[in-house]
Amino acid sequence: WTGFGLTDIGRVRKMNQDTFSIRDDLQLWVLADGMGGQAGGEIASQMAVDTITQYFETPPPSSNTNNSLQCQDEQHLLQALEFANQAIREKAEQNDAIRGMGTTVIAIRIISGPSGNQAIVAHAGDSRLYLLRENRFTLWTRDHTLMEERLALKLITPDQVRTHPLRHVLTKGLGIEPIVQPTITRYPLEPQDLLLLCSDGLTKMLTDQEIQAAMLKIGIPSQRLCESLITNANRLGGEDNTTVIVIGKERNRTEKTLHSSA
Repeated sequence: WTGFGLTDIGRVRKMNQDTFSIRDDLQLWVLADGMGGQAGGEIASQMAVDTITQYFETPPPSSNTNNSLQCQDEQHLLQALEFANQAIREKAEQNDAIRGMGTTVIAIRIISGPSGNQAIVAHAGDSRLYLLRENRFTLWTRDHTLMEERLALKLITPDQVRTHPLRHVLTKGLGIEPIVQPTITRYPLEPQDLLLLCSDGLTKMLTDQEIQAAMLKIGIPSQRLCESLITNANRLGGEDNTTVIVIGKERNRTEKTLHSSA
C-alpha cells in the first residue's frame, strides 16, 4: 500500500499547525492537527508524528504474555501514542508559552497476514479516516468531541451541531491528559479500497457527500485528489489548515508529500 499527502495553511490561519508523515516502507501513515498558543500546536503535532514514526522505525519487541499477535499489533500502536502523549506533556511543562499545547492524532498501520491485509487505526480527536470501497463511502472514525458525545445521547441534533459554538471542543487528544485513551480498531481491507485521512480543516468546509463525490470522480491519482479537496476547501473559505492523506494499493509511486501556501 502506498500513500500521498498534502497540507495547506488555508486562507485564515497565520501558521500551519498540521503535520503528517508518509512511511510506505513501514506501512504507517500519521496525521496530527495541533492546538495551542504561540507555536504550541505546531510543536505538539510535529512531536506526535515524529514520536509515533520513530517508535516503529525500530521493530517493537514481541510480548511474552498470552496475548495473540493480533492484540500485540494494537498494543504497539497504543504504546506509540502513549509515548507521544508523554513527550508532548513533558515539553509543555518546560515552557510557559506552550503550556497546555496538544494535538489530535490519527495513525494507521496496514498488516499483511494469511487472511489478507488489515488496517489498524488509532485516533484521538477529530481528525478522520474515510473509506471508499467501490461505490460505498464510510466514515471509519468517530470524532472525540463534546458535541459528538451529546449527539450520541440524543441531547442535540446534527443540524444544531453544525452551528454550535462548542462544536470543536475535543474530549480526547495528545497532551491533554496524563493518560491518553485513543480508539483503536482493526478493519479488513480489500485490494480496491481507497483510504482518506484528513484534519478537520477539510470537514469544516466540505460535507461528507462532497468528499465522497471527489473520491468517486477522481480516485487515483492520489495527488490530483488531494489537490482537488484542498482547493475546494480553500474556495469555500479555507478557515483552517487542511491536510489530507490518500492511501491505496500500490497505486502511487510518485512524490510522497507536498506543502502549499495557496
